[in-house]
Amino acid sequence: MSSMNSPAALTDRDALERALTVVAEESFFAMIDPVPGQVPAVDGPMLSARVAFDGAFAGALTCQMPRLLALELTAAFTGEEVESDGPGVDDLAGEFANMVCGRWLTDVAPQSLFNLEHPVVVPVSAPASEPSGLLNGQPFWIELAIEG
Repeated sequence: MSSMNSPAALTDRDALERALTVVAEESFFAMIDPVPGQVPAVDGPMLSARVAFDGAFAGALTCQMPRLLALELTAAFTGEEVESDGPGVDDLAGEFANMVCGRWLTDVAPQSLFNLEHPVVVPVSAPASEPSGLLNGQPFWIELAIEG
């Protein structure tokens, strides 16, 4: 059995998918689905939310999603109508990435302490790679980079 801090354990896609599913379902009342044969088109601008962390090991988790999906998640999380161009949408996209990162770190290194930096949220064009899945029917991308 390998150590949870081994590179294989740290990049375990199953642990990342579990963290994503728990956060999406329990905190945002959202459903994760695999990408079907044909990827739905992204309608409108995209956001990228990146959370860097360090502790027993260091790295960053990045979530990219359509701004429309971030708006939907914000409304579900707050239980209120939200302005589509308001700063709350960016803040919630960052918090979503922060929560997924924290949940993932808890799963892969439950005895370790980590410092998570404030999420950085920026507009992006659609990624060139295939989406990681569908969140409420909209494509999203999640990437994990471990340093060292």
